[in-house]
Amino acid sequence: MTDSNLIDRSDRKIMVSDTLVPKPLQRAVSEFTRQPIWQYGWQSNSRRDRHFFWHAHFAGGDGRSRRNCLPELLENTRAQPIAELWQALSQSILKGHEPLRAYANSHTYGVEGYVHTDNEDTENYFSTIYYAHPTWHANWSGETVFYKQDSSDIVASVFPKPGRVVSFHGAVPHRAHAPSRDCAELRISVVFKTQLITQPVVSMP
Repeated sequence: MTDSNLIDRSDRKIMVSDTLVPKPLQRAVSEFTRQPIWQYGWQSNSRRDRHFFWHAHFAGGDGRSRRNCLPELLENTRAQPIAELWQALSQSILKGHEPLRAYANSHTYGVEGYVHTDNEDTENYFSTIYYAHPTWHANWSGETVFYKQDSSDIVASVFPKPGRVVSFHGAVPHRAHAPSRDCAELRISVVFKTQLITQPVVSMP
């Protein structure tokens, strides 16, 4: 996919950009996520998923929370690069949004994601992924895959290019594809769950 791409499928928009996060901030976030911040045992859907992946929580409640977690994120001094990443995205693709949750997920070879939605709200709940690993190769797989609403077919697959941002409605079914066996690195995604507090026209640079 090229920069500033917009995929419009199944009445949903999936926005992809490679230019929203400055290089120094990319390095800071990458270095932060290489620290021992991870806990194993997270699931996208605890009632259905059989297997687990790595997770780091920075701010916010569970998937039902609609409370602004920005004060909590700013108070989390250990996660300062994540707060700086939020500030950068809130000036561009997430302008007019407030954060509800901020966390990171990590996958290794054999650690598959399951098809899921982040929220049933089809209008005002958004998920934004930032790929924080410093390097990624085509043979390493690890795509974020998006599906039709009934999960009967794939509508888009986004390569986890370092520094790339993907934003979409939380009601869109999706999953993280595991890295291939050629990959000895962590597939790292920093995630912000948000809702609109105003109604700006969101444009990609």
